[in-house]
Amino acid sequence: MITISINICFTLIFLFSLSFYEVNSTLCSDISQYGRCSTNSACGCFPMIGADNVGICGFLWASCSTLDLCDSITNACAKDEHICIHHSRCHAKPVCYPASMISSRVCPPLATTNTTTTSIIPTTTTAITKRWYNTSQMPSLVREHVASILFDGTIMISGGRAGRTAITNKVILYDPINETWNTTSNMRDARYKHTASVLLHGQVLVTGGYSDSKTLDSVELYDPLTRKWSSIDSLINIRGSHTGTILIDGKVLIAGGYNRINGSLATAELYDPRSGTWTITGKMKIARMDHTACLLKNGKVLVAGGSDITAELYDPVTEQWTETGSMNTLRKDHTMTLLNDGQVLVTGGNNSSSAELYDPISGNWSYTDSMRYVRKQHTATLLPNGNVLVTGGFDTDATNRVEIYDPLIRKWTTTFERMNYERYMHTASLLPNGKVLIVGGSSKIYHWANAELYY
Repeated sequence: MITISINICFTLIFLFSLSFYEVNSTLCSDISQYGRCSTNSACGCFPMIGADNVGICGFLWASCSTLDLCDSITNACAKDEHICIHHSRCHAKPVCYPASMISSRVCPPLATTNTTTTSIIPTTTTAITKRWYNTSQMPSLVREHVASILFDGTIMISGGRAGRTAITNKVILYDPINETWNTTSNMRDARYKHTASVLLHGQVLVTGGYSDSKTLDSVELYDPLTRKWSSIDSLINIRGSHTGTILIDGKVLIAGGYNRINGSLATAELYDPRSGTWTITGKMKIARMDHTACLLKNGKVLVAGGSDITAELYDPVTEQWTETGSMNTLRKDHTMTLLNDGQVLVTGGNNSSSAELYDPISGNWSYTDSMRYVRKQHTATLLPNGNVLVTGGFDTDATNRVEIYDPLIRKWTTTFERMNYERYMHTASLLPNGKVLIVGGSSKIYHWANAELYY
C-alpha cells in the first residue's frame, strides 16, 4: 500500500488593518516548523499564533535582533504590517514578523509533487480578530455634538452639526440593551460646542454653545422621566467652547470658552441645582477655549491647555483658581482622562502624538510614552480594566486608528484593530455592559449618521 501524505497550502491575502497594506502570502498546514513550503529553499513554515496546526510561509533568515516580541496578552504587534508567529530559533516567545518577509513574491508556493497533493484555496482573513461592529444607524448625521450617560445607561446625544453647515436642536437616545436609537423631544435652541452635564438627581443641564452666527447664553434642563425640556436662567456670560464639570457637592462649574465680543474667556460661574440659580465664581488666571477640565479625586478641578500651555486648579471651598505646573506641550482639541490611580492623562491636540501625565500630589507634568499617531479632536475613554482607549481624530486626514494606553507600564499598544469608519469630532461613551459606543463625527469628505461598538 502506498501512503500519500497531503500537505495543503492556502493562498492568502492579509489585510493589515492599521495601514491599508495588502500582501499575498501562503498558509501551510500539517508542515513542521521551518518545513519546506515554497519553491524558494530559503523559505519555511512559521506556526501562527492562535491557529491550530496552521502556519505561514516566510523567509527564514530575517535578523533575529530586528524582531520584536508580540504583546503577551493580545499577541498583537505594535508595528504596522507585522504578524505574530512562533520562531524558536530567535526567541522562545512569539515574535512579530514583517509582512515583507511572508510575501508570495519572496516565497512562491510549492507546485504539486509525486508525494504531495497541493491545493490552492483563496481566502481572506485579518491578522487579529476585529473588536468593532456597527450598531443601528442613527436617525440623522451629527458631529460636534455631546454624549451624556443617563442614570439608566441610556446614551443621550444632544445638538451638534447636522452636515456641513446645518446646526441641530435634535436629541436622540441610544438603548444599549436593544442597540437601537429613539427620538425624544428637541431642545429649544440648536447648538454645538455646548456642554451637557448629568446632575446628581439625573436631569441633564445643557449650556451655551454656538448657533448659526451667534454665541448662546441659553440654558435648558432635560428630565429623563418626562422626556421634556424646560428653559431655566441663562448663563451670566455668553459662551461656547467652554467646559462643564460636576463638583462633589452637585454644583456645576462652567469655565472659559469664547464669544465674539470678548474673545477667549477667563470667567467662570456656578450652577446650583437646589436653587436653580447661577453665581459668578473666581476667574481663571488665563483665558481659555477648547481646553479640558477634570474633577480630581481631591475634589479640585484641573483645567489645562486651550489657548495656553499652562494649567490651573479650582478649589470649590475657596472658589479660587491657583496655578499648577504647566504642560510640556501646548495643546488644543486634546483629551484629558482621570486614571484610577488619581493621575491625569492628556493626549494629542495641536497636531501632536505626545502624551503627558499630571500628578496631583506634586503638581507636575511629565511626558509618558507617545502615541503612534498624531491626533486632535479624538476621544479617550477609561475602560473597566483601567486602560485608556483612544479612537479616531484628525492629522492631515481623519483616521480610524485605535490605540490603548496601559497606565501600569505606561505604554501604548497599537493593534490591528480599527474602527469601521475614519472619524473625528465624534464621541465615545462607556456603556454599563463594558462596551464603548462611538457616535457620528466626520471624515475629510463625509459626515456620519452611523455608530459602532467596541467590545
